[in-house]
Amino acid sequence: MLGCVLKEFDNTQCIVDYYGMKTLSEVIQEADQLSEEDQAGLTTHLLARQKGAPLGPDDAEIARRDAEIDDGTAQLLTHEQLCKAVGR
Repeated sequence: MLGCVLKEFDNTQCIVDYYGMKTLSEVIQEADQLSEEDQAGLTTHLLARQKGAPLGPDDAEIARRDAEIDDGTAQLLTHEQLCKAVGR
């Protein structure tokens, strides 16, 4: 797949070259150079496009969890306990 690249030179945009589709390895190398915030945005974008990806609890699950907390049946963890449980 070919496309053109717009580059800025002396505040003037012009088409300077053509490129082919990048390999997965090249994309990963570039993604590794992104800021932490941009990597999180890229991750969110890719997961949202992935069929069957776990996107988090739905409204019914959130309501169920809130009810468990409110009625005292949920087993709550402190931040320290959670970090220890996930090995951090």
